Order: sequence, then structure tokens, then C-alpha cells
Amino acid sequence: MRAVRSREPREAAECRVPQVTPEARRYALGELARRAGVPRTWFLSWRIESRPDSTLVSLGPECPVSLRFLHQPPGDPAREIPVARVPWPGGPLETDLVLPFCRDEQPRRPLYGVESGVCTCRLDLLASLVLTLSRAEERGAPALDEHGRFPASASLAWRHGLLERPILDEHGLAFEQMLSSLTGRQPGPRRLRFKLTHDIDHVGLPFRLRSALGHAKRKKPGALLRDLAAWPSPLDTAELAAVGRLAEISRERKLQGAFYWKAAPRGRFDSGYDVRHPKILRAIEHLRDRGSELGVHPGYHTFRDRPRLAAEVDELSEALRLHSPGGRQHYLRWAPDTWLDWEACGLRYDSSLGFADAFGFRAGTAFPYRPWSLEQNREIDLIEVPLVLMDCTAVKYMRLRLPEAIERAGRLVERIARTGGVFTVLWHNTPLLDREYDGWYQAVLDMARGAPGCELPARASDLW
Repeated sequence: MRAVRSREPREAAECRVPQVTPEARRYALGELARRAGVPRTWFLSWRIESRPDSTLVSLGPECPVSLRFLHQPPGDPAREIPVARVPWPGGPLETDLVLPFCRDEQPRRPLYGVESGVCTCRLDLLASLVLTLSRAEERGAPALDEHGRFPASASLAWRHGLLERPILDEHGLAFEQMLSSLTGRQPGPRRLRFKLTHDIDHVGLPFRLRSALGHAKRKKPGALLRDLAAWPSPLDTAELAAVGRLAEISRERKLQGAFYWKAAPRGRFDSGYDVRHPKILRAIEHLRDRGSELGVHPGYHTFRDRPRLAAEVDELSEALRLHSPGGRQHYLRWAPDTWLDWEACGLRYDSSLGFADAFGFRAGTAFPYRPWSLEQNREIDLIEVPLVLMDCTAVKYMRLRLPEAIERAGRLVERIARTGGVFTVLWHNTPLLDREYDGWYQAVLDMARGAPGCELPARASDLW
């Protein structure tokens, strides 16, 4: 993926917060419960009642205290999405808990309070959850870069210094503490999980001498010679050899990665390789035989073009022998309606929800989740696996020196481990041929050493 700096975002347009329906609040309550470690069977036993001013929840006969989530009345359109901050219950883990889309007329008061057998959440936490997870701030986004992407620099999280905190998952911890105090249930252990993914944008095929010479300056010695030797011989190109090397490095650390392949025609932003080329198929079978996951990486022009997306997904699914695969949009060209496009194409999961120009938590979470469609007022039949870190983000966009990049990535991992989320990373094969990235891939994998992989269910409806 070629790194192109984002343009400065245009001035933010007037913010019109969508209406939050009772169905959306129930969805948000489920997402909060998941992050609090609530078993699905227990959640399904809760009695949930929606009222105009609040959502009431009965936790069952064994708990005499019920829950009450207050609703925030619709406000006037504003130039800026409001953000409320409240103290952590039971001691600070960060400076505070954060609620996007909420106004707080009584700052520094606790979020939860118990009185007369009712535990009340005084701010509209459920609306905050559903609007943040559904990326309401990006609807009709006025600030887009030259690739039509909503940049981190235009986001609420960037402006408030929250991008490197999983603020919604932190609410899961706080809700878990509150439920424990009400019911006596002891919190379960939380573990870091790891999702290692690779976008295969360039494979050195079809061979182009001009491109090989152009890349030679940044490649390691010998890569250009390997490219020349591989054409038209049965040897792999340097780029295809790098795919195998990524798999070897990860397996040495007892990690299995996913590899996403392309079927886009050649263009300015797509290399145009044929996934059915014998050398490519040999590399794919090598990965399959060793237990690596295979997935799809739709091309640049499939963004907001459902027929083109469907055609590429069908071609890749047939060539890779996949049914309902997962994957990621090329260049991270993504918008909330991309979820509906992927659902319509029968894909199982997407992992495009991350920023190109900064690492962190675009939707305030590291938990895989089923998105909510604000337009259709329903849960989408697709799993979103939020992307936390991309290789070229730190090097090409943020321009961090390797020690600083490793330190900040380590803090991301610590926060994910504390909340029980998934550390999802994206690596390309070509950085292994670039001196600027030396040691970066290995350092990131070492942060997740010992972490179990993220296993997704075969059906999105089975996610909990």
C-alpha cells in the first residue's frame, strides 16, 4: 500500500446526532455486557424495558437491584460532538471514563449510583456506545483525504487525545465492576488475543523490469537479483518469497497469520496480478498446507462500488476455494456503508476499520463486533475486527523512529490486554524488502508472544 499523506481536513460540518432507537439501545447494552464478560445465557435472561426517558434492566431474581440507563434528550445541532468525562469507579485506571456524544451538566460525578434498589447510569452510555461503534461521526464525512478516506486527524478521538485508548472497552471494565458489586459475581480473567493479518498487494508478477529497477534502491541487496532470476524461471519473486518468510517468522513464534489476496485489474493503485498464476497458486497452497488463513483484499475501485466488489470477491473465492471469507479493503478505503456492501457479498468479516494516518482505536474498541446500521435500524450480518496497527502507519505517516513506535505500540497492547480485546495488526509482504522496516515486524510479534489467536465463529450471528 503506497503511503500518501492526508490532506488537511476541511472545516467540520454541523453535527446532527442520529436518533437512537430502543432496538439500538438494546444492541448497545449487549455490546456493553460482552465487554464486561457477561455470559450470553445470562444476558438473554435479562428483562429489558424501553421507556422514553430511560432503559430499565432486571438482572434476574437473584439480584434485587435493577439497572436504569438514562436517555439524553435530543439536543440542537452543534459544531462539535460533545464528549463527557467521568471518574473511574473504584479507582483510576486512566484519567477518566469517556462518553462521546454525551453532555454532562454535573461533571466529576460518578457515572453509576445506587438508590432505592436501582443502579442508575446518569449519562446516555447506551447512545454513546451505539453511535461510536456505528461510526456516526463519519456519516457524510465532510473531511476526506485524496483517497476518499476519513482521516484520523479529522476524528473526535484525535481531537480529544483518545485515539490510543479503547474507551468503549474501558466501559466494559467499569460495568463489570459495577455488576460484581451488585451481584457478587467475580470477574473472570481477561487475556490478550492476537489477529495477525497480511495484505498481499505486490507479488512481482507480472514482471516489469522498470518497476523492479525503481524498487531496487529501497530493497535489501539481492532482492533485485532474485526478481531477475525468477523471470521467467520457476523460482519465486522476491515479493512472493517475502510472503513465505512472513509465515515462517510468525510460526517461529507459534502464531498463525491470515493472508489476503487481490484480483483487481492493473491500475494506478492496483498492481494487477493474476491470483491464478502458477507461482502464486504454489505460494497459496504452501500457506494453506501450514494452516494459514486465506482471505480477500478487494481492490482500490471496489470502494462504494458493490457490483465491482462482488465480482472480485467471487473471483477470489473461486480461486482460493473459500466460502464466506474475511478480508480487508485496499488502502483502507472504508465508510460505514462498506459494511452493507460486504454483507451483501456474503463475506464473513471485515478488518478495514482502522486509520491509515495513525494507529489506535477508530471505533474506541479492540473487540470484534457485529456493526449496527443506523439507516436500517438493525444489526449487520458481518463481524468487524477493528484494525489497531498497520506497518506503514508508524513509518510513512506518523514518521516515528522505531524505538518510539515500539514503545507506543507496547502501550496499545497493554491496554488491550487489560480490557480483553484483540490486537489486530496489518503487515504487507514488501516491507521485508525495505531496510526502513528492519526488525519492526519481529518486534510487534514479540509483543503478542504467548497470546492466543482470535478465533471467529463460522457465522456472524454466533459471535458473543
